[in-house]
Amino acid sequence: MIKYIFRRLIYLIPVMIITSFIAYMLVYLSPSSPAQIILKARYTSEPTQEQVEDFNEEYGFDKPILVQYTSWLNKAMHGDLGKSLTDGSDVLEDFIYSFIASAKLYFSSQLLALLIALPIGVYSAFKANSLFDRFSRAYSLVGISLPDFWLGMVLVYIFSIMLNILPSFGYTSPKNLILPMLALGLSSSFSLIRLVRTSVLEVLHLNYIRTARSKGLGEGQIMMKHALRNAMIPIVTVLGIHLTHFIGGAVAIESMFAWPGLGNFFAKAASSQDIPVIQGFVLLSAIFFIIANLIIDIICKQLDPRIDFHNESGKNNG
Repeated sequence: MIKYIFRRLIYLIPVMIITSFIAYMLVYLSPSSPAQIILKARYTSEPTQEQVEDFNEEYGFDKPILVQYTSWLNKAMHGDLGKSLTDGSDVLEDFIYSFIASAKLYFSSQLLALLIALPIGVYSAFKANSLFDRFSRAYSLVGISLPDFWLGMVLVYIFSIMLNILPSFGYTSPKNLILPMLALGLSSSFSLIRLVRTSVLEVLHLNYIRTARSKGLGEGQIMMKHALRNAMIPIVTVLGIHLTHFIGGAVAIESMFAWPGLGNFFAKAASSQDIPVIQGFVLLSAIFFIIANLIIDIICKQLDPRIDFHNESGKNNG
């Protein structure tokens, strides 16, 4: 396993270079230059050619693009991601601040989703085709059809406008976390309920479960010691996919609740073509995804020792 972890970490180097280079090139495909967008916002009028030239010279945008990129990459390798072009703030510090905000929202919402989905999905699997099972499937199907920002609006209307017990926006107190957490957590739970039910149903029909029942083990013991452990592998994998909410998929929710997460952080940088912020975001996101997926692989290995890390296709020996 140590060799596998080391090899995956080595992949960071080419992934960082390729993703950051592509992002750098894509910024320059925009019809408007960063200088024009930033200067127009700064002076609330169209910048003159002289102002654009002075801006490009000050920030090095008058140099060939490959020279700009290699200079930025060299600084990034030493921990310097530069300053924002819009407000002069440190990119790394801004990213860390937004990362912490997104982490609070993501992990709390996914914990809520699991607390909802696991008992409902497991019980639905044990009571397949029962009234409860039909209701839970209908509930999850309807929920999947609802976008998370719509849930957010409903929650704001109920808890902030009608009941006036929770704040509808901000980042100043733990109460501010509740509504966006509920919106994302409920949205994630709908798909997780179906996944948990399907995963547990598949495991319950395997031979070793029949053997456990023939030995007289109780259903609760069978579930906790045998079925749920193997059923958790696809669930853990999907939770890893949900990391897209962590990095940028929760832009609508973060905007609705004025939550200073990574989604808002990147959306503002992209709209103003703030190149140092965009580049820093892409680079750090690539690092995060590789490390997060590595952790997920290790968890899956602990759940199922048959998984073979030496097989690059991801299949197991069993």
